[in-house]
Amino acid sequence: MSKEKNSEKESGKENPFLKGWNDFVSGINKGFTSFKTSLEEQSVKNKEAFDKNKEKANNFFKGIKNNWDGQLQKWDDDIKKVQLENKEQWDAKKEQFVKNVEKWQQQTREDWNDGVKSWNRQMIKGSYMFLLFMVPILIVFIVIIFVLQKVFDFF
Repeated sequence: MSKEKNSEKESGKENPFLKGWNDFVSGINKGFTSFKTSLEEQSVKNKEAFDKNKEKANNFFKGIKNNWDGQLQKWDDDIKKVQLENKEQWDAKKEQFVKNVEKWQQQTREDWNDGVKSWNRQMIKGSYMFLLFMVPILIVFIVIIFVLQKVFDFF
């Protein structure tokens, strides 16, 4: 009987290796199931968070786009304003330069005419003064030569 009890005990007893293996497999199954449900829950939460954040991100980028478009429009307006001011300044400076050149040309013509008139006056005055001083000297010189010639002809 003792052998039968031992075999019953042994058969009633589970094999420790089999029990360990079954516990290991059931632990893996439970862990996998837990991991799977955790991943599914996290995926659902992430999808909800993604949808919320997607709307926030879209609003953010729309706001950025509107700000950027507004800034570009402002820069475009500033550039056009500066171009217009530069064109006006350029035209004003060009007109002033043309006036200055015309004034310079007119002044040069007037100076030239005044110079020619002055030159002509000085030439006439110089010729007159030359004649005024040289004629008496020439007359005296001619008289001296005439007298000397008479004196030398006499001898």
